Amino acid sequence: MPKKRGTRGKSLDVRAAEWEPILNLAPDHVDDFMWMYAVELADGTRLQVYKHYWTRNVIHLDSEGRAFAYLDGGRYEEVEVDWVLPRVLSEDFHSKEAANFVGHNYAYDGVEIRWSRAATKHRISRERSRHVIEHCGLWLWRRPLRREPHWDDRDDRVMFFGDDIEGVALEVFAVEGAEEDLLVIHAMDLRDRHRGLYQEARQWRK
Repeated sequence: MPKKRGTRGKSLDVRAAEWEPILNLAPDHVDDFMWMYAVELADGTRLQVYKHYWTRNVIHLDSEGRAFAYLDGGRYEEVEVDWVLPRVLSEDFHSKEAANFVGHNYAYDGVEIRWSRAATKHRISRERSRHVIEHCGLWLWRRPLRREPHWDDRDDRVMFFGDDIEGVALEVFAVEGAEEDLLVIHAMDLRDRHRGLYQEARQWRK
């Protein structure tokens, strides 16, 4: 009997999202992914499973940046990251973006802000991203496209578009914690794809 490919794994009952693997692999695209759930392989390797909002493709990453593909029968096999990432990002989704956000006019009221280790990957300091959050009156959430397994009904990704203290346009992405604090997971210079959202938020700026 031929040996079965891959390593058996099982999904874990974990509700806390782990963003570091996708932040380290694709910091320019992290805002296009949702964290789904975690998997533990038979050898103890833990995988984080992310789904792309628009392409609906899934990527499995461990803490060291290795990528895995789901085979069948609950088995996973390591694959080349350089091979799998372009396939996960295989659809042109830019034109879909603006219609899938919902905004709320909020006043910043001293919400505690934390930063992930990768939040300054693009050399945007904490002070610069904090300034955007504190002065951006329009908080934007991405609408969930449909019910997903292992995904609750509330889309907790919140986005801020605004200028830092020097007037440089930035985009800042965070997730809400259990205590209604904010964990910044991504900050960089404003990309053209978000220019419309930046202009929409501008009228609410404080």
